[in-house]
Amino acid sequence: MKRQRRRERMRRWTNFLLAAAFCALTFFCLARSSWGGQVRPDPGGARILTLAECLRLAEAHHPALAGADAAAAAERGRLSQTVAGDRVEISGTASAARSGNQNGDSASYSVGASASVKVFDANRSKYAADAQRKSLSAAEANREQTLSQIRANVKSAYMNLLLCAAVQGQRRESVDAFRRHLEQARGFYEAGSKARFDVTKAEVDLGNAELALVEAESDIDVARASLLNAVGVEPFGKEPFELAPETDIFSSSPSSGSLSSGSLVSGAAFPEGDAESLALEHRADYRAAGLRTLAGKSGLRAEARANSPSVSLRGGWSGGGDDLFSLDTSWNTGLSLSVPIADGGAAAARLEIASAQIRSLEASMESLRQDILLEVRKASLGVKNARERIRITELTVVQAEENYTLAEGRYETGVGSALEITDALLALTDARLSAYRARHDLQIALINLEKATGTEFNRFD
Repeated sequence: MKRQRRRERMRRWTNFLLAAAFCALTFFCLARSSWGGQVRPDPGGARILTLAECLRLAEAHHPALAGADAAAAAERGRLSQTVAGDRVEISGTASAARSGNQNGDSASYSVGASASVKVFDANRSKYAADAQRKSLSAAEANREQTLSQIRANVKSAYMNLLLCAAVQGQRRESVDAFRRHLEQARGFYEAGSKARFDVTKAEVDLGNAELALVEAESDIDVARASLLNAVGVEPFGKEPFELAPETDIFSSSPSSGSLSSGSLVSGAAFPEGDAESLALEHRADYRAAGLRTLAGKSGLRAEARANSPSVSLRGGWSGGGDDLFSLDTSWNTGLSLSVPIADGGAAAARLEIASAQIRSLEASMESLRQDILLEVRKASLGVKNARERIRITELTVVQAEENYTLAEGRYETGVGSALEITDALLALTDARLSAYRARHDLQIALINLEKATGTEFNRFD
């Protein structure tokens, strides 16, 4: 009985420990899924990375954004420095001294405070502060433009990696097809129905396909590095990562159609006819150029008042004596008027410089406007051409698939030649790769149109 009770206790403890271990493992898995928040581990060991996660990582870590934030912070500090001139300035002094000679020693104490505030300067400070506020707004607009450029670069790098993965998959399919063809050629040769030439040619074709596969794998490594560079940080160190398959626009066969179902940027609802007006309205760099021009004009107004009089209100209080607790005190207050009389032409020179800078800023803004309109037109044409290329390449793939099926059937029945099936397989590979590149080019063209107009069709936030 004792042995039976001991076994029962052991069984209960074993069940308890197993249940506790299961709960701990479940908690660990749930906690692990929430770690990082941005990257989800794949059961195969590689991390799954979506475009939205890449964009969030870029916004959090890209050094160009840190530089833009620092530039805006510097302009914010200059604004605080500029507006400080119109605020009350207060200063205080205190001193204590002790001296002595053969007749004895003595002490002296003094304290004082003074305050001043500018009450009139012909709005010179007002225009200077207004110029600095516009400079700050221009710096913030530059930060928006930097972010827009970074997001466009991340999208392009992401699309390039998807294209390289699709090319690798197609190259692998070609290797498998040429390997099957080599096995067929060897079988026909051993049966005596084909010449040795077919086997040799199949071996050469397989070697070329394997070489193309190696090049495709190398391109993937370069594309991965480019994506990490576009993000601005290597978030996973040396750990492998994969792109989310649900966003892969190359996952389906090119001949299956339906590009928009898997496209990252469809642009279906984008009014291309209004692209130029949208660009001039939303481009952050164009807005920054306009703000810099307005800042220059405000600065010119401030310089034009450099020789204007200024009035300040001043006041003070002081106390002194040889007894710290019984000081003689006095106070004063009054207005002070400052009128520049002659500065050797320095103010006129500064005014001339400010005027020339405004003309330069206006010319730069007009040049940027023309560049933006040209960029929009090129991007719009790129979208139109890419869509037409997709339509044509889809038809080419269908035709190449039919030709390859016919060539393969002819070769299996002993009617066709090795050269015929090789040409058909190469044509099919080239047609599919052209279709993949056409899809990729449409995505890149839409990304370029986003960048040109300063808008985004999908934010992925």
